[in-house]
Amino acid sequence: MSEKPKKFEKKNVLYLIIAGLLIIIIIMSFYIHALRNRSTTTIVTAPTKTSSIVSSASNSSTSKYVEGKDYTVKYSNDGVIDKTSIDEALTFTGLNNYDGDMDTSSDGGNFAKIEIYYNKSKNVIVQKLYQNGYKNNEPTMINAYDLSKKDMVTGPIGRLYYDNIPLVYTWTNKTVK
Repeated sequence: MSEKPKKFEKKNVLYLIIAGLLIIIIIMSFYIHALRNRSTTTIVTAPTKTSSIVSSASNSSTSKYVEGKDYTVKYSNDGVIDKTSIDEALTFTGLNNYDGDMDTSSDGGNFAKIEIYYNKSKNVIVQKLYQNGYKNNEPTMINAYDLSKKDMVTGPIGRLYYDNIPLVYTWTNKTVK
């Protein structure tokens, strides 16, 4: 009445190896696809209305950098999105700390330029960050803040998030040569 356990047949081992390889190939293809979406960036030059240059509320009298001399802040959000929504995204991501943005130490932002776009259909603010030394007008990093969820967008941020949408904020480090 006792049955001997069946040994793996060569055919079964072959099927397991093929299944394992297929799983690895599928995972690698998703990874490559995600990398391709992240690395494709285009700079959109869309006509926008320009409002006056306004200082951020995060500036304090102890700042070692001076707006106008060391950096410029330009809101171009008239008729697109309210300034408080832009400032909300800047505060959440820590980009309204201009001393930190200009800091060139290893834990500083080391930014040359920050551009913010508003994607109305997704209700998302897209931030393109350019560190000192960026080339070919390619951002160093792109992230997105979801105004509805009050949180960062997770996963890859492809061109659909920022192509053909209005530029609503620009911060430029004037000390970069």
